[in-house]
This record gives sequence, structure tokens and C-alpha cells, in this order.
Amino acid sequence: MSTSEFVYLNGEYSSKETTSLSILDRGFLFGDGVYELIPIYNKKIFYVEDHLKRLRSSLEQINISPSLLDTLNLIKIINKIIKINDYNDHYIYIHISRGVQQKRNHVYSDDCKPTVLVMGENYKPFSRSDIVKGKKAICEEDYRWLKSNIKSTSLLANVLIKNKANNSNSYEALLLRDGLLTEGSASNVFIVKGGVIKTPKLSNKLLPGITRKFLADLISLHNLDYAECDISKDELFDADEIFCSSSTNPVVPITQLDDKTISDSAGVISMDLYNYTQDYIRKNFK
Repeated sequence: MSTSEFVYLNGEYSSKETTSLSILDRGFLFGDGVYELIPIYNKKIFYVEDHLKRLRSSLEQINISPSLLDTLNLIKIINKIIKINDYNDHYIYIHISRGVQQKRNHVYSDDCKPTVLVMGENYKPFSRSDIVKGKKAICEEDYRWLKSNIKSTSLLANVLIKNKANNSNSYEALLLRDGLLTEGSASNVFIVKGGVIKTPKLSNKLLPGITRKFLADLISLHNLDYAECDISKDELFDADEIFCSSSTNPVVPITQLDDKTISDSAGVISMDLYNYTQDYIRKNFK
């Protein structure tokens, strides 16, 4: 890999250390933008069409024309970033803000030109031993905005909640709104009860995770019982197994929730799904 990584910003490729954004960019001033984080395995892009479809939806919902993506040819940009940085197993971060506006104003100008940033991020997935052992989580009120289906760069609530979990030596915070599970601060959440895998149904209260979709595809492929439905706080704490999913870690078993031990180690179904994800990646990307 090059000593200095290269990023893409508004049509130019330059060193990550020297690339800069305007202080008048609405993404900086207001968090006015959206993003995607896409895994790369063996230089190949994971579920790229699904990620770009979600990005298109996020742009549309914040009134940035998704036709921007057609003009950009993001797949070409991503592949060039992979090539010039010699990325192998990595993650690609795509950030699109509304752009620069000469005067700070909550009301955005229709002639703003979106800022587009594409760069690599190096996250180390949990080891198999970490997965077998499982992780701790806490339960928290979901006080985020009611458009959590948009992958917005405005992540302050998520940041505060995630840091509260981290400060309590927990991996994640599982969120409840009106007594029902929504998702984690940075993940989707699944439970297992009586052999049935359950996850909250999609709505404006949670992100339509691409890894969530990937797991649903694997669950169907392996003929496992599955339901997308409301999950109450009582059902969450009474689960036989709990696991979280995200782009950085497809399956992370939760073995302790607040003060309750869910299981002594990762459950059978959680481990099966973890193994299925690793088999899929190995067969399709190695």
C-alpha cells in the first residue's frame, strides 16, 4: 500500500493528508448530507448495487437529485480508489453533502453543488474467538430523529449513545422507542426465540441495513425460520439469542444485556449465521 492514501474529492484524486474541505460546506456546518460504508473483500465490492440503491434513496429524501450518481459513475471511482491504494480487505466511505453555500443559513440554496468524497477506511473485524465469546450491550431510549431510515451524516445522537455504551464497557446500545426495539446505535439487531430469527420490520425508525438484507438472504437460502415484526422490551430480554449486524461485523452475538446474561457464549443459530457469512465471503470474494 502507498505510504500516503489517496481519496477522491469533487473530481480530483489527492492525498488524504492534504485534501481539504471548505468551512462553508453544509456538511460541515449542518451535517447536511448522507453517506455509505461499503465492505471490500479481495478488492471486490460487496453488495454494491444495494449500497448505491440506498444511497440514491437517501439523496432523494433530502432533496439532492440522485441523478448525480449516474453522472459520477461511483463504481468506477471506488474501483480506482481500491487500485491506487492497493486495498485488499477494506471499507469504502462515500460522503455526499449538499455542498458549499456562501452564507451560513438553515435554508439551503437550490444552486448548491454537492460535495462528493470517497475514501478508504480500515476497520478490523472481530476475531472468531471474539464472536464465540460474544459481547455486552446496554438498552437505551431511542431519542434520535424520526427519519432514521436515511443514512444521514447527522449522527450526534448515535455518537452520544454509542459512547455511553463504550463507557460502560459494552459493544453496543440496543434502542427502544415506545417500548419496541428499533436497532443498535450503529447496527441492526436480531433475536432468536424458539428457533425463529426475528428482527424489527423496516420503517422510518431504523436503517434498512445492507448487511441486514444480506443476512435475510442467507437465512432464506438455508431455510431458517424468520420473521420481521415488532419486538417488545420483554421479548428482547427473554430472547434465547441476540446478535447485531453491520458492514464491519456481519454477526456479533450479544451474550449480556444490561445486567442480564443472555447466554454463556454465542448461540447455535448466531454461530451458524456467522459461519454462513464467512463461507459466502470466502467463496465469492477470495
